[in-house]
Amino acid sequence: MRGLVYVAIALGLTIVFGMLRLVNFAHGAFYAIGAYVGLVVAEHYGLAAGLIVAPLAVALFAVVLDRTLLRFFYDRDPTAQILVTFGIAIVVEESLRLIFGGTTRSYPVPAALSTSVNLGFTLYPAYRLCFAVGIVVIVLAVWVFLQRTNFGLIVRASIRDRTMVQLLGGNVDLASTTIFALGAGLAGLAGAAASPIYSVDPNTGFSFLVPSFVVVVIGGLGSFWGAVLGGLLVGELQSVTTLVFPAASDVVIYIAMALVLLIRPSGLLGESEVIRG
Repeated sequence: MRGLVYVAIALGLTIVFGMLRLVNFAHGAFYAIGAYVGLVVAEHYGLAAGLIVAPLAVALFAVVLDRTLLRFFYDRDPTAQILVTFGIAIVVEESLRLIFGGTTRSYPVPAALSTSVNLGFTLYPAYRLCFAVGIVVIVLAVWVFLQRTNFGLIVRASIRDRTMVQLLGGNVDLASTTIFALGAGLAGLAGAAASPIYSVDPNTGFSFLVPSFVVVVIGGLGSFWGAVLGGLLVGELQSVTTLVFPAASDVVIYIAMALVLLIRPSGLLGESEVIRG
């Protein structure tokens, strides 16, 4: 299940990197904001409302961030990008701590989804099954958006040659902002949807961010399906290691990343960018 969360977060990371070449260490903050917004809304209006409001709120925050600050760093070197986005993540974490406190919070699973579903070979919690199906639908929807729409064509063309797209009348700035908002919204939705499964605290963004970067590196920087494959592999690797040797569950993913980089430096699916399915 954790692997599916990694998929959602890493997918946002990889499409942003593919389009903007931005190394975004604030992406985990989007997950945390989505989790807290989802919790607050869900407490008053139900989980369904939280799942709608959270990604929209995070996407709006990302648009403001893009327009006021980050777009000035798209052409800077990766070190400058890492420093500014890491600073944003720290500000967000401390702001959440100031507003909500440092205690761990979680939202109970809705009564309608608190049962188990008989899959024939095992009983599986209904909410987790819905979460898994939802991630699959989201992944396919994002792929269709990038591959089968005119706007997706502009995005994919901008990856290759932003200047040429601008000369042909394409709105590259709008495409960049939209992709950044989409990536942030995916992380926010993952945060809200995972709240009934995983507890939330101000540091939760960092706890998911670092493994998600490992996912992106293993799958291949900028590779759409690499993010999906890497997320599933890292999640399963952690799960199996937890059963066999729990103390090594957090270390094994970094060992796996090192091995992948030694054997295939570009990642499992190469540096294929978001244009490749």
